Amino acid sequence: MAATPYGEVPIAAAANGWQVSRVADTATSRKHPASFVVLTKTVERTATRATGGFGSYPSVQGMRSGKGSVVIGFDTEFVSDGTFDAERGWIGESEQVTRRIVSYQFAAIDPTDSDRLRLAVVLPAIYPGPRGPRVARLSFGKALELAITALGLHEHPLAEGWTAKGVPRQAVVDAAGKWHREWWFRQKGEHAHALPITLVAHFQNADLTAFVDPVKMHNTWDASYPTGRKRRRAKAGYSGYRNRRLDDREPDILRAVISASAGMVSPKPVEWVLPGENKRWARPVVISIRDTMAQSGASKLSELGDAVGVAKLDVPGDWIARMDEYLVAHPVDFLDYASNDAVIALEYVSQMYGEDQEVALTLPTAAARAVRGIIASELAERHAGKPLVEAGPKINFNLVFGGLEKVTKKTEQTVSFENQLAYYRQRELQPLDGAAATWIHACALSFRGGYNMSAELGLFEQTTHDLDLQSCYPTASSTIWDVDYLHPDGVILRTVNNVELSLDDFAEGGPLTPFVGFVSFEFPESVAFPCLPVPVEGSMVYPRTSGGARGVWSMAPEVWLALKLGARVMCQIGHFGRTLRLEDGTPSRLLRRPYKTLLDDRAQAKKEFGKKSFQQTVLKLMANSPYGKLAQGVMGQRGWDAWAQERDEVGGSAITSPWHASMTTSLPRAVLLATLNELHDLGYSTPSCTTDGFITDAELAVVDGLDLYGLSNLWREAREALTGSRDMWEEKHTQTDLLNVTTRANFSRQPGGVLAHGGYKLPEGIEEDSQADRDHMYELMVSRDGALPVTMKVFPSMEELTRVHNRLDFSPIVVHKQQTIEFDRKRRPVPDGMTANMVMVGDEVFEVAHVQTVPWNSPEEVELGRSVDRGLKRWDDELGEPVWDRSPVRRTRDQWLDYFDRLQVLLDEDGSVAEAERLDRIAKGIVIAQRQGIINIPWLASDRPLAERLDAFEKFGLPRPKERFWSHARSKTERQIDIDFDAIEPYVEDMLNVDPFASAAPVEVGEGAS
Repeated sequence: MAATPYGEVPIAAAANGWQVSRVADTATSRKHPASFVVLTKTVERTATRATGGFGSYPSVQGMRSGKGSVVIGFDTEFVSDGTFDAERGWIGESEQVTRRIVSYQFAAIDPTDSDRLRLAVVLPAIYPGPRGPRVARLSFGKALELAITALGLHEHPLAEGWTAKGVPRQAVVDAAGKWHREWWFRQKGEHAHALPITLVAHFQNADLTAFVDPVKMHNTWDASYPTGRKRRRAKAGYSGYRNRRLDDREPDILRAVISASAGMVSPKPVEWVLPGENKRWARPVVISIRDTMAQSGASKLSELGDAVGVAKLDVPGDWIARMDEYLVAHPVDFLDYASNDAVIALEYVSQMYGEDQEVALTLPTAAARAVRGIIASELAERHAGKPLVEAGPKINFNLVFGGLEKVTKKTEQTVSFENQLAYYRQRELQPLDGAAATWIHACALSFRGGYNMSAELGLFEQTTHDLDLQSCYPTASSTIWDVDYLHPDGVILRTVNNVELSLDDFAEGGPLTPFVGFVSFEFPESVAFPCLPVPVEGSMVYPRTSGGARGVWSMAPEVWLALKLGARVMCQIGHFGRTLRLEDGTPSRLLRRPYKTLLDDRAQAKKEFGKKSFQQTVLKLMANSPYGKLAQGVMGQRGWDAWAQERDEVGGSAITSPWHASMTTSLPRAVLLATLNELHDLGYSTPSCTTDGFITDAELAVVDGLDLYGLSNLWREAREALTGSRDMWEEKHTQTDLLNVTTRANFSRQPGGVLAHGGYKLPEGIEEDSQADRDHMYELMVSRDGALPVTMKVFPSMEELTRVHNRLDFSPIVVHKQQTIEFDRKRRPVPDGMTANMVMVGDEVFEVAHVQTVPWNSPEEVELGRSVDRGLKRWDDELGEPVWDRSPVRRTRDQWLDYFDRLQVLLDEDGSVAEAERLDRIAKGIVIAQRQGIINIPWLASDRPLAERLDAFEKFGLPRPKERFWSHARSKTERQIDIDFDAIEPYVEDMLNVDPFASAAPVEVGEGAS
């Protein structure tokens, strides 16, 4: 069947119960309005709404705000295009056409019958333009208007004072005839109110960008008619504390959104007055943009559908790439497929937050809301029955949990504006006092991410186990103590300056002692895994010493463990905090109850739906979300602000706390590093470690039996309080063919083995975690001889989609690049003990070196070690492309030996190491020659004490030989050392001419030889 031209829509679907009508949209032109076909239908709900769903779990219910909103599921269908049309700018599209919109679809719960759904599909139609027939996109304002009218939302209980025509404008006109639009949005009373609407889709980056671009349209008009430019405001509109209002002349919804948790959402609701049936009527709405990507950990739409009992429909054959043709050939099937995606988005958030309820910005935001609510309830319980004057501050969440107070006109500033942290400044908060400011800022400087590294590279044919800490961050957060910001003397108990720390300083609580400090350190050479993180080139490394740096900011758990490992830790400045204690004297742990609620729900989901169920996965995300919210804004993260058209600080969350965030990551790092050190001392291998677990050849029973310098019992007590079980570890994978290349690049061909791709994008046709995936990655890494070619789709960024100038439409770009997956050198590879395995791939045999690592001595060494393989490419004029001068791969023994040689050169870049080695060889050569009778230096053969004779070498500019070397200088081993007679000659001449024990001073080295 030949495809109908784009825009010639069929209406055969009316035979299947769809009601058909036509509408016009004047957003692009009043003289030539765009035309659309609107199809509506009412259907029975098929979603699972039983009380046993995960929407009924206490933690999920705690995430709900209790505010009402009309939720509209939204989706679009489009096809790719690659044509150029100079006329598209007039109707708000790019001249370089990348896609054509086939349909817009909306779904809402029937306002009069919650067992039914109302559906609406809007199809762009051909209409007469000024230069012939054309098809335009729908404007966002018209889309809202159609959603309200086609779905009959004026019948909704939240539509106070609404009729099918809208609400009367006269109701917001005062006695003097002045119009007050704000009455619809703010003032309470008997008059009509704005309708709260939540527009939710799965991946709004694709759907919300499918409307008319008013900025592009106006830019086209201005460029064509420079003398008749329309008056435009520089700002997108008005932004208040709670809501925003877009510029009426250029209402651009993409200016009101941000990127959050993989979704496109609006941080503030947008006030919008839509036209009513005529000039006497209006449809005021407060619209919130939500994205199910941000509510599900970026899960697939099909998984969301399965979770709520609405299966995603399939499109047969290759129709999915030709949806415009599918609409023509199978209109009924097309409409069912298209509207079903909108239904899934609607039903998913309805089960999560309740029907006709406000949807949180993101799932982590909702989890933070639940955590804050549970903590607030606990604070109220602690001080129940006490006078309000006494209990008031102690039940204030911001004061007790974060040491922050609300900034008002009367508030005295505790931190200068330029020194304020964005996480609290953007929430109009500030530290309670000077001590709180000092403590908060020091904790923020100490924040680090998870521990990630590889300690041993190559093939492991023995059985290895991938072990994880169970509920790592929830357990850590519920273990740490709170600090007392409200103490009359401030949160800081004492400050130390320029002191060497000892374990006695941590007598109060060991690793939980409230402490943050700026420290320098040196670990014994016997420590396999130093535990104090140092930022180097954007990542955390763990060197043996702090090197030339003055120090780093660190938290108590790792400083305490460093002391346990025998490190010398000097503290330039450090603060010991006051512990917040309950009336019985026990430390306060405000995060324990919220996490227990979340973990109880996750355990119930595992039992009810299965260990690998989608519900369990979502609840796992819920349980892990508060950690991210504790740390939000602590490091001053920046993101694209579409409203201001600039990059700005992200700001904090409702529960951001540098103290809790820094301790939450520090404690697991300490636990993992304690584990690695104890396993190393027992002779076990630990090839890789990532955030909450590691790979080892020790069995689970061995790891379970470790004391971890006392950390094991501390962690297990928290686990018992949270779950009733003292289990600490769980085994995720086991394999006997582990190939470890670098951090997060571990491969096994065995079905139950580990598989971490190291950021590599699989070729099309290979399903992730399939046997084909395992075989492909294993063979690729074993046989690699250069950078790996990668083909991947790259989507426009949030900035590219929402910027005013040169805005891009949503369309993926296919990128071809070379990717290097090699050891990240967070530890120093060493040649000692290097072996190799031979692995067969097809008919070829490849060598895979097995390499050990040790800690770098200093951060400076890390930089040198990482610089070895930089600048390996050069431009090849003949090929017309960059080529590798030498392979960046470190896979074989020869390749690693090349690395070791190059590293040695860099470590000795100033020649000091080589010169020291040269002089050492000369000194030893003189000793061997003297002891074996080749030369005879009188004062070396004298009866003076040997120590004095050896000390005299330094007077000739040579290092002092050791007594042991002198004693064995006649042995066979020393005889095998080649003596460079040319090198020792000038020094021997000097030693013959000058007696260091005589009164005369020795001459300069080399003068005697001249």
